[in-house]
Amino acid sequence: MTQSRKIPGGTALVLLTCLLFALGPMTVDLSLPTLPAIQQAIGTGAQRVELTLTAVLLGMAVGQLLIGAVADAYGRRIPLLASLAVFSGAAVACAMSPDLQVMAAARFVQALGLGVAVVMARSLVTDAFEGRAVARVYSTAVMATGVSTVVAPLIGGQLLASHGWRAVFVLMAVFGAACAAFVLIATPETLPVQKRSRAGFGHVLKSYLALLRMPAFSGPAIIGACAGAAQFAYNTGAPSTLIERYSLTPAACGAYMAAIALSMAVCSQINGWLLRWFTPAQLLSVAVPASLVGGLLVFAAAATGAGAVNGIAAALLINIAALGFILPNALAISMVSAGQHAGTASALIGVLMFAFGTIGSAAVGAARDSSGRAMAVVMCIWAVIGLVQVLRMRNPRAPSPA
Repeated sequence: MTQSRKIPGGTALVLLTCLLFALGPMTVDLSLPTLPAIQQAIGTGAQRVELTLTAVLLGMAVGQLLIGAVADAYGRRIPLLASLAVFSGAAVACAMSPDLQVMAAARFVQALGLGVAVVMARSLVTDAFEGRAVARVYSTAVMATGVSTVVAPLIGGQLLASHGWRAVFVLMAVFGAACAAFVLIATPETLPVQKRSRAGFGHVLKSYLALLRMPAFSGPAIIGACAGAAQFAYNTGAPSTLIERYSLTPAACGAYMAAIALSMAVCSQINGWLLRWFTPAQLLSVAVPASLVGGLLVFAAAATGAGAVNGIAAALLINIAALGFILPNALAISMVSAGQHAGTASALIGVLMFAFGTIGSAAVGAARDSSGRAMAVVMCIWAVIGLVQVLRMRNPRAPSPA
């Protein structure tokens, strides 16, 4: 993991990247068990707790879009420390919220900090590593995300039972502060002053368009966004399918989804091992078709009922496991291709993931289909779009990292 470094401090940077990637599950999944309690404590008939999750998604999108204008201008440490301070302060405000309107506003601000931190996390990897080492670091970070997705709701449930829902947000604040302390103590600046670019937002918008016109960036970036959108569709549709169609208890549903999430974490680590012999582009060329196969199997299981709950769960596992190969390699290729504009590229990738994910999640939710067919169709559509991009990347003008 420490090979192919551009600057010292590789181990600390890998650990920091994992911590920052885990901020997402710490922000969303940690709070999921508390939602009914929050609704009962400070909600009303007109104010629903789901509004706070919408505020998180919106805040992440806005945060990543805005940071694009300064991501490559001030280095990584200062924006990262500022974002973590905002994240932790807003988490404290969430814990002290007297009603859902205040909490939604605080969650929006918290997500602004999260969006900036995630952009910085992706950027510092390409600042500090090169070649296949970039994909290996992302593989480790995706594994951390998968494990956090499984563990965070369990921790949230325990905190809820022992100390109440406000303690969950206190833990978020502590985690954000711990990340900031790690940055201060152990993390070097990864973007030298001579490589920084001070440009206005108009210039950044032009950079976005230029990146999207470059197949070496836009192809893998769209593949990564499609993979993230498929995960959004799964998160939206799988619980209702497993509980309503197959009559699983919430606890049993959680166990199935935990196993599926772990498959992505395991495959991301296998991906890091395979990178010793294969390029990220070669691994993508296999993983993206595999995700389409998984989506088709999900549709077949949903349409026919074959295998009952284990049949559809196995098909979902194939699809989500493929993301463990797709996400790190797509991120690596797109980020490396952006060169010195890594911060702007990272922001654009985040915006694409949010936009695609919102579209897919909304489509699954609007279908109101507990059979799983609508979820499968959306997952297949994203896989097909990703496969088109894989074919587009085979153009010799779209090189991948060696």
